[in-house]
Amino acid sequence: MIEETVMDGGKMKNRCFKAGSVAALLFVSLSWPAGVALGQSAAKGKAEWDQLVTAAKAEGKIILAGPPAQQYREGLTAFQKVFPEIKIEYSGASGRDFGPRILKERQAGQFLWDVYTGGPETANFQLKPAGAFDPLAPTLILPEVLDDSVWAGGFSDGWMDKEKRFIYAFSGRSSPQVHVNRDVVSEQELKRVEDLVEPKWRGKISWNEPRATGSGSATAGFWLYLLGEDFLRKLLSQDIIAIRDLRQQVDWIVRGKYPLAVSLDDRFLAEFSEKGVGRNVKPLAPETPAGGITRISPGFGNAMLINRAPHPNAAKLFINWLLSREGQIAYVKATDINSRRLDVREGPPETAPRRGVKYINVNKEELAPNIEKAVKIANEILK
Repeated sequence: MIEETVMDGGKMKNRCFKAGSVAALLFVSLSWPAGVALGQSAAKGKAEWDQLVTAAKAEGKIILAGPPAQQYREGLTAFQKVFPEIKIEYSGASGRDFGPRILKERQAGQFLWDVYTGGPETANFQLKPAGAFDPLAPTLILPEVLDDSVWAGGFSDGWMDKEKRFIYAFSGRSSPQVHVNRDVVSEQELKRVEDLVEPKWRGKISWNEPRATGSGSATAGFWLYLLGEDFLRKLLSQDIIAIRDLRQQVDWIVRGKYPLAVSLDDRFLAEFSEKGVGRNVKPLAPETPAGGITRISPGFGNAMLINRAPHPNAAKLFINWLLSREGQIAYVKATDINSRRLDVREGPPETAPRRGVKYINVNKEELAPNIEKAVKIANEILK
């Protein structure tokens, strides 16, 4: 038998596997150093965890920057329920606000933050080049966190930076790229994303602003990568209505003014649906590659360790908790955004990652040039 140490309620507990099983092999290869007897490994892991918890409690605080909405605050500060001795000071801000702020502080010799959770763009293109992060992988000591079998695409598929060291995506949402008001446009009239370039759809499509960084440009970058530049240029030439007010975009499709919507925010659609309006607004071909089945997005669900942190042990403890099953359940319950962990199924089933699907994540640093090029094309065509 092989023992694995997992976290339950902030405490380390042992789980046993038969020798030779897949779980046992994963434990041997992904947990403690080779050459150490398995029983000793589990004991060493528990001792290391206990030491970390003690050191983190002694620091008594973690300073966390996260997304600017209450549900993210609730999901991330759930850590305090497990470790009440460690208080979280939480600051919610968008990446475009937090990036310049931390860079200005660091130029002034101020190192005030422990952990940052947010979108990968600010992290990859502002903070990482400034040397603002410590490597994340060396801080992970829970075997369950490093278990390939529990993550969509395996553990390593979550790295958002080229170096695979600093920015880790724990969220993973596979969502529709286009919505259709089926009271206006029937199934027979439009079945595929690829058909949106037909002349009859000219002037009937709204698009969550594709000319700036955000979900709308990410969709454009995804289609550029998947379907090519010719398709993207033809689609953007369809008298597209670019919009930043996402509630207005939903209102338009619900009312039928613009019956097709790209990168619609389904949180606002849910609000209309709860009032009995827009219930026939449906995803377009969601089970096809172009419709979204092969695309996964982390949104704000990326974790980073700020270097020269004032509370390094509390930060390390927080990261291990956040990426554990326990931490991901708490986060998903609060945000209703799916985890990349396949053993966490508290989120919406229709957007949950699936085992065995090879996903495309255009928000990764190595694929980001597709978004940059798509933004350039959108600015060229949409005046």
